[in-house]
Amino acid sequence: MKKTLLSTIAVLALTACSGGSDNSGNETITPIAQTGEQAGKETTVRPQQVTIEGDIDHKEYKAGVESTVTFQHFPKNVAEFEAAMNQLGSEPQGAVVLQLMAMELFRNDSVAGRQCIEKINTEVNVPSVMRRLPDILRRNDSYSRPYLVASFMQGATPQNGYNPPHPYKVKVRTHPVHSYERSEMLKGYVIYLQVESSGYDTSWRGVEVVKQKGDDHYRVSNCPSLYTQCKEIDWETDEEFQGLE
Repeated sequence: MKKTLLSTIAVLALTACSGGSDNSGNETITPIAQTGEQAGKETTVRPQQVTIEGDIDHKEYKAGVESTVTFQHFPKNVAEFEAAMNQLGSEPQGAVVLQLMAMELFRNDSVAGRQCIEKINTEVNVPSVMRRLPDILRRNDSYSRPYLVASFMQGATPQNGYNPPHPYKVKVRTHPVHSYERSEMLKGYVIYLQVESSGYDTSWRGVEVVKQKGDDHYRVSNCPSLYTQCKEIDWETDEEFQGLE
């Protein structure tokens, strides 16, 4: 079954001279900073269309059920991330995509990115994630992997410089052998998922998500496979990483 989640977000005028939406349906969008810490201070939200193909049951475990999440762009600020959470956060596979979105935002803006990491992760998982992200995403040396998040996009490979086609697609499946597990500490059922990546010898990477009691959204509770070094871009290719939109 295919679910289509379409959200067209009205953009509020930030100043009297910033323009706004006219009655034709074409919204005037204030430009969003592309790099640096200023990105997180923007409050504009670009319309985003998201589709989720394939259902992952929230209560009954079924092995190896696949789902593909398609989206148009990565959030450039906290407001856009929160809008994406409203679209994706109620689904387990949506939480996985939101984690990737938050990681990519952190690469471009550490302040806004950390805020979003805190929003999509359980409180106990945030320190583990934040210990690794500065080195893996923001160091300007051979250790860093600025294309780490891109490696989880369908169609991105070391051979093409990790440049995925647009719109972006992320494939997630339920763990082939690990059933859902009740967690007293997290006050919810942990769902064991895997997300596909071309950046590793083992292409399916584990992610655990949970919807805690009283929460409307799934949160990532464990995900070390998402922030380990992926393969470098193939040295024989002329392709370079172009970045994610």
